[in-house]
Amino acid sequence: MERIRKAAKATSVIVIAILTALTLTILCASEEERIEIAEMVDNLSDQEEPERQIDWDSLPAEVVAWIEVPGTSIDEPIAQAMPDAPNVYLYRDVFGQGAYGTPYIDCECTIDSRFVMVYGHHMSDGSVFAEFADFIDEGFARDHNRIIVYKRRGETLELEVCAVDIVNANKELVGTQFDSYAEMHDYVKSSIRNSDLVLIQPQRSDDLFWTFATCSYQTDNSRTVVYTLKI
Repeated sequence: MERIRKAAKATSVIVIAILTALTLTILCASEEERIEIAEMVDNLSDQEEPERQIDWDSLPAEVVAWIEVPGTSIDEPIAQAMPDAPNVYLYRDVFGQGAYGTPYIDCECTIDSRFVMVYGHHMSDGSVFAEFADFIDEGFARDHNRIIVYKRRGETLELEVCAVDIVNANKELVGTQFDSYAEMHDYVKSSIRNSDLVLIQPQRSDDLFWTFATCSYQTDNSRTVVYTLKI
């Protein structure tokens, strides 16, 4: 920890030196040079964030995606559950070992479904999907409403949180099987409309939804369900 503090202090000294030099340069520059410096700074600020690099080759084929929620500790692989073993990832990691489990897509969905249901544990140390339970707080949800899903084959999805619901798993289940897209869309819109916290209502007729569920402790079998849609 002390080494990290020293590194941070050294970095701050360097940053201050750079800013001081830049300020002196601007003060001594001509009007034309100041314009060039301003354009250079604008170009640097407009550069896109570097792409996330994930070593897919080191992960089993069952890992079909990766989720990241900026500003939280949610940064996890997502596996695909199969009908012959729908709950296997409750009890093992992606390498088949007994551990915290792995976030996984419901066996009745796929990575390409228009409605994707993902489950993950709420660990007492705050790992895996624990912070999804905090989304019931409106301030937290608005501050962390951007969710990124990286698909193994290269596509990146930008998702926006639209609603958060607390359900009693003893009495309520989130549907995953539908006869048509229209039936699914109506179901999800209704679920969002009746959620405990609603941030936005779906407007398009071709929305793509991802929903994330984890345990919470309002009752002995509560779940926090976070509804998102593709931006």
